[in-house]
Amino acid sequence: MPKLLNVPFVILTFSLCIGIIIGYYIPIPLKLAIVFQVSCIIGLSISWLYAKKVFSNTAHFSGVTILTFIVFGITLVQVYHPKNNPHHFIHHLNNTQKNKVIEFSVKKRLKPTSFYEKYVISLHSYENKRVTGDVLLRLPKDSTKSKLITGTSYIAYSKLQPIPMPLNPNQFNYATYMSHEYIFYQTTINTNNLIYIDKTSFNIYRIADLIRMDIHQKLSSYSFDTIQLSIINALILGQKQDIDSNTFNDFRDAGATHILAISGLHVGILLILLNIILKPLDYVFRKSRLIKVILSILSLWSFAVIAGLSPSVLRAATMFSFVAIGTFIRSKTSIYNALVISMFILLSMNPLILFSVGFQLSYVAVFSIVWIQPHFVKIYRPKFYIDRIIWETFTVTITAQIGLLPLLLYYFHQFPLLFIVSNVIIIPILGIVLGLGILIILLAEIQLLTDWMVTIYGSLIDIITYLIHWVAKQKTFIIKDISFSFNMLITGYFLIISIILAVKNYHIKKVLTICISLTLFLLVLVYEKNINNNNEELIIFHTHHQTMIGVLQNRQFNIFSRDSIPKKTLDFLTKDYLITHNSKLISSNKLLNIYTYKNKKILILDNDGLYKLPNFQTDIIILINSPKVHLHKVIEVLQPRQIIADGSNYRSYLDRWENTCLKEKVPFHRTDKKGAFILK
Repeated sequence: MPKLLNVPFVILTFSLCIGIIIGYYIPIPLKLAIVFQVSCIIGLSISWLYAKKVFSNTAHFSGVTILTFIVFGITLVQVYHPKNNPHHFIHHLNNTQKNKVIEFSVKKRLKPTSFYEKYVISLHSYENKRVTGDVLLRLPKDSTKSKLITGTSYIAYSKLQPIPMPLNPNQFNYATYMSHEYIFYQTTINTNNLIYIDKTSFNIYRIADLIRMDIHQKLSSYSFDTIQLSIINALILGQKQDIDSNTFNDFRDAGATHILAISGLHVGILLILLNIILKPLDYVFRKSRLIKVILSILSLWSFAVIAGLSPSVLRAATMFSFVAIGTFIRSKTSIYNALVISMFILLSMNPLILFSVGFQLSYVAVFSIVWIQPHFVKIYRPKFYIDRIIWETFTVTITAQIGLLPLLLYYFHQFPLLFIVSNVIIIPILGIVLGLGILIILLAEIQLLTDWMVTIYGSLIDIITYLIHWVAKQKTFIIKDISFSFNMLITGYFLIISIILAVKNYHIKKVLTICISLTLFLLVLVYEKNINNNNEELIIFHTHHQTMIGVLQNRQFNIFSRDSIPKKTLDFLTKDYLITHNSKLISSNKLLNIYTYKNKKILILDNDGLYKLPNFQTDIIILINSPKVHLHKVIEVLQPRQIIADGSNYRSYLDRWENTCLKEKVPFHRTDKKGAFILK
C-alpha cells in the first residue's frame, strides 16, 4: 500500500472520508475550516521535523497526519459548497415566486419521468447578472418537440424554486439526492418558451453528446428495434435514460442492473480487450509495454468521454487507468493502490460523491472481488477452459455479492436469489457483446454495416434480454421488502469482515471476533424488532384530491379513506414506510367522521360533517375535501388544540384557513407545505 509520510495511504483516504462526513453533517464556516487546515499543516510540519530529528515515526506525527486529512475533508465540503462561491446564483435570489430572465446552457440529460424530460443546466445569467451554478430543468413531455443537446444555450423567463422535499414519511428524498451534486433549485419550462441563442460552447461534454447523437442516428437507420437500441445505448454509450421501465425492472429483479450502467465491469472488460488487441505490439516495438499502457489509457478515456463522463464512468476510468499503470510497474499491490488513489482523487474533485450509491457499490464490489476472490478460486481448479471461465465468473459474482449484500439490502430492500444464474450466463458473453458493439458502431459510422451483422447482433441482445426476463419472472426467488437499517448495515459489515478474515487465516481469536460480531448483529435485530413492536402512530398522509389516514400498531398498518385507493398510489405512499418499520398492511377501511386515538378526540370535517358537528370539545380537527366552513365559528364552538388540512383541499381554502388559525392562535398543519401529520 502506498504511504505518505510513513502513514498508509488507505488510512489517509479513510480519514478524508471521515472529514467529508463531518463536514456534510456539521457545517463549519469556510474561514474557520481554513484556519484549522493551516494549523494542522503547521502542526504536521513541526511533527515531521521532530520525527526526522529522532529518526523515528512517532505516534504524535501519525495522529497529526490523520487529523490533517480529516480537516482536509471538512474543508473540501465547504470549498465546493455554493454558499461559499460569491458568484453563485443563490446569492441573487430575492423572490423565487416571481419569474426572472435566465440564460443557461445544457449540461447533461437525466432519466426522464412519466411527465417530464429532465436536464441539469448551468446558469450564466440571472436577471442580467453574471452567475454560476447548476439547476434542475424540467420540460413537460407534451411540450417537448426534441431532446436538448448538451452545450446549447437558451434564454427563458422562469422562476427558480427549491427542489421539494418528500411530503410523506420515509419516501425517497430527491432533494437530498440532487444536493449531493450541489443542485438545490429547479425550474419548469415549456419547450416553446425556450429561446435559443447562438452561444454554444464546444466543450468536451457537447462533443461527446454530438458523437452519441450521430451514432444513435446511424444505428436507427438499421433494423434495430427500440429495446435493442436502448440496450446498445446503455451498454456502449452509457445512456440508459431511454430504457423502458419493464426492461429496467427485469434487470433489477434478476440482479443484473450493473450490466446496464457503464462501470468498472465494462471498463475492466474493455481493458482486457485492449490488451488482446494490442498484444501484437510486443513483436514490433522494444518498449511495447509503455506504448500499450499509453494507448490503453487514451482508449479508456476516449470511451469515458463518449459514455458521458458520468460518475460511474469517471470512477471506472480513473481506477483502471491506475490499474494499467500498476500493471506496467508490475506492482503486486497495484489494484489496491489503484482503488485507494483513484478514490482519493475523485473525492478531492467532488467530495459529496462519497454519498453516491453508485460510488459506494462500485468500490465495495471491486474491493470485495480483489480481496476475497483469489481465495475462492483456489477451492476448485478446473482443467478445461470453459470450466475455468464459468468457475471464475461464478467466484467473481459470489465475492462481489458478499461485499455488496448489506448495501443492497440497505438501499434497495430486496435480494434476487437467482443473481448467480443471470451473472454466470451474461458476464462471460458481455465481452463479446461489448467488442461486437464497438465494431458495429464503427462499421455504421463508415456505412459498411450489413443487414446480416445487424440481425446477428440484435439477436444476441434479444437473447440477453430474454434470459434476464426469464430470471426476473421467477418471483419466488426474489426476496422483497426486506427491512434493513443503518445499524444493521454497520454490524453486518463487521460480521462479514470478521468471517472473511477468519477464513483467510484461521486463528481462535478470529473465531471469537466472529462471535462478538454475530452477537452485535443479533442484538441490533432484537433491539429494532422491539422498537418496531412498540411503535404506535397515526398518520395523515399528503395525497392530491384524496384523504388517507393510517394507523400503525404492533407492526400492523390499517388505512382509512373515503374512496378506494389504487395500488400504485398506495405503494407510492406506504411501501417505504412499511419497509422501514418492518410492518404489513392489514386492511383498508371506510373513513368515518369521529375517531378517538390515545385519548384524543378527532373530528374529520367535510361538507357532510358540517351537519353533524359534535356537542363536545374536540382535540383535533381534520379538514378534507374543501368544506365550505366558517372556521372561526368552528374554533369558537369546538375549541380544538390542532387543525389539520390535507391535500384534498383547494389551495385558496388552505391559505384562508391558515390566516384564520394564525389570528385565533390555533396550530394549523397543512400537508402540502409541512408534509404528512404524524401523531405519536
